[in-house]
Amino acid sequence: NPGCYATATELALIPLLKAQVIDLDSIIVDAKSGLTGAGKGLSDSSHFVNVHDNYVTYKLNQHQHIPEIVQELKLFDVQLEHIQFSTSLIPVNRGIMATAYVKLKKSLSEKEILAFYQDCYAEKPFVRIQKHLPDLHNVVGSNYTDIGFSYNEVTNILTVVSVIDNLVKGAAGQAVQYLNLMFGFDETEGLLSSPNFL
Repeated sequence: NPGCYATATELALIPLLKAQVIDLDSIIVDAKSGLTGAGKGLSDSSHFVNVHDNYVTYKLNQHQHIPEIVQELKLFDVQLEHIQFSTSLIPVNRGIMATAYVKLKKSLSEKEILAFYQDCYAEKPFVRIQKHLPDLHNVVGSNYTDIGFSYNEVTNILTVVSVIDNLVKGAAGQAVQYLNLMFGFDETEGLLSSPNFL
C-alpha cells in the first residue's frame, strides 16, 4: 500500500513519464502534509504549539518515501534516476498537496497535456482531473485524488498539483480499494463518500 506522499506524487507524474515528454533531471516535488501525516508519535515537531500558525520543512532530501517514489516511477520510464523532493508540515489536520515542477522536452499545448492525464486515468474512478489547480477541501474525507496543472510557456515549466486525504486515499481508503480489487469486488465498494467540505 503506497505511502501518502508517494501516492500524491506518483499520480501527478505518471502520465508525463508514460508520454516521455519531460526532462527527467528537472523533476522537483514540493509536498505538504497536514499534521496527521506526521504520525501519532509524540514529538516536538508535531506538537500543536509548534505547528499551529507555522510552516515547517523537514527531512529535506532524506524522506523515507523518496526511494519508494523513484522505484515506482521507474516502472513508467526506466531512465529516471532521482527526483528532488521536499516535505513540509502545514497547519491543517488532514491532507497532502504535492506540487511537481517539470521541464518539458518541447512546448506542448494545455490540450495536449490534458489528454495525457485524461487518457491515463480514464478508467480510474478515484482520480479526477481538474480544469483549475485543486485544493484540499475538495478531497478531505474522501478517497479521491484531484489533479490540476498550469504550463508556463516562457520558462517551459509545467506545474502539476495533486491533492489527497492522507488518512483515506493515502492510507485506509486506499487499502480498502486494493482489498476490493484483490477479492473481486467493485473497486469503489464502500469508498464513494463525498469530501467533508461541501
